[in-house]
Amino acid sequence: MLVYIVSFPLVIWFMVYMILRKIMPKSVNTFKLACDAGVILWFYACAVLLEAIVEVDVFWLLFAICAAIFPANAIWQRIRHEEIIYSKMFVHGWRLLFLLLVPAHFVLVAIGIVREMMY
Repeated sequence: MLVYIVSFPLVIWFMVYMILRKIMPKSVNTFKLACDAGVILWFYACAVLLEAIVEVDVFWLLFAICAAIFPANAIWQRIRHEEIIYSKMFVHGWRLLFLLLVPAHFVLVAIGIVREMMY
């Protein structure tokens, strides 16, 4: 089961990237769209791994933490004295989620492997 959760987001993300690469001419836009789609994959994988590690349903806690990124991004823009553009805030928050969830997924996989080796 753990193998499927580990490989699921990476394989699906790579497939989405390859399909978009064939459809779209610019590779930069392709990568951005694949990362945007990958947030959903890695969010699901992190939720399942967290539930397997702590043995409690923590989906809503993970969702609340991820949702807190958007207002934090708005506050950060306000501190930097920038005008808050909500579409820009959403895109930056969504891509920040990708940058946070991918390493979190690999850390959770490592914790899960170590935990399974200990028992």
